[in-house]
Amino acid sequence: MNICILAPRYPFPENGGDVLRINQVARYLKGRGHRLTLVAFRQTDLTVPDVEHLYDEIVTVHRNRWFAAFHILTGLLRGRPMQRGYYMSREYGRAFRQVIANRHFDLYISHLVRMIPYLEENGLCDRSIVEMTDALSKTYELAIRAKGGGMLKYIYMIERGLIKRYEQYVIGRFPKVVLVSADDIERLNEGHDHANLCLYPNGVDINPQPSTTYDSNKITFIGNMRTLQNSDAVVHFARNIFPLILRERPDAVFQIVGNQPSPAVRALACDNIVVTGFVENLNAVIADSCVVVAPVRVAAGIQNKVLVAMANRLPIVLTPLISRAIPELHDGTNCFICDADRDFADACLRLMSDVQLRDRLAANGYEMVRQHYSWNAKLSGYENL
Repeated sequence: MNICILAPRYPFPENGGDVLRINQVARYLKGRGHRLTLVAFRQTDLTVPDVEHLYDEIVTVHRNRWFAAFHILTGLLRGRPMQRGYYMSREYGRAFRQVIANRHFDLYISHLVRMIPYLEENGLCDRSIVEMTDALSKTYELAIRAKGGGMLKYIYMIERGLIKRYEQYVIGRFPKVVLVSADDIERLNEGHDHANLCLYPNGVDINPQPSTTYDSNKITFIGNMRTLQNSDAVVHFARNIFPLILRERPDAVFQIVGNQPSPAVRALACDNIVVTGFVENLNAVIADSCVVVAPVRVAAGIQNKVLVAMANRLPIVLTPLISRAIPELHDGTNCFICDADRDFADACLRLMSDVQLRDRLAANGYEMVRQHYSWNAKLSGYENL
């Protein structure tokens, strides 16, 4: 088949869960023999080697932020979510129309709900899959609780209502809507059984030779730091959990690995906290970690950071919020699941001081993702309508 993928941003470098997800979908489709065309917004003129081996044709469009701001305002007046308006562009619309005029496509994929208007404008909904990935309404609901007061809270409150209605509209309009978490599908069903809501969980690339040596004082967080949930998680850990660890392990180091750290995250850097920013080789940077932490309080869907840690044979301590999306996780067997700050710190300290416990959890986690979370197994049948 000829397949056209519409993306809100150029998916290279792979510095976040959203671009990793759509590229893994593309790798699966490419492996099935399909021809792929990518139409994406770009922020820079950078090109990435070997992109052509994944996408047969790439069309990029520069996004005008001022024009996007105008569409946000006009969209709000019509009761449309800001997510939709922010990615409206005349240039993208023209480029997409030219692409579909020059080539016949059997299938279209909208990466996230942001690109749906371009499919609607051209009457392509019936031949399209919406890669929704997560229930955004859930993410906004949790964000409202986490942020407390301030103007941002009210913006999230407005967007939550708009995006919740829009999600239901999308479910009723498209033949296939893809999510990565059964919890999110249950949430979006709202008591109904929408047959077009399809579960294709995230997978992970298994590291065939993970490191067997580690620094018992090194704690690592993995994530795209431009997102609310990751920024909130590391700030909370640094301020409320890490000090409890330092009391017993004064030489402990907290390593924050991720692209585009916010000012709040960069301000955490000190003798015991390292903020790396983007790294070229993630596996090499995290290889000697004693434990990976995921104290995430705002999230939806499967968190790649959990799977990546386990695929590198690194034990992980995570919150119940994100553990529920991976049913194979079992507290004390292949991970530690903790909610309270004191419990979270104690779990880290146990792994830092008990070699046998650490190795057992690491080995069990590695075996779990090896058996259940290969990308090809999780994406099987993705292209079928």
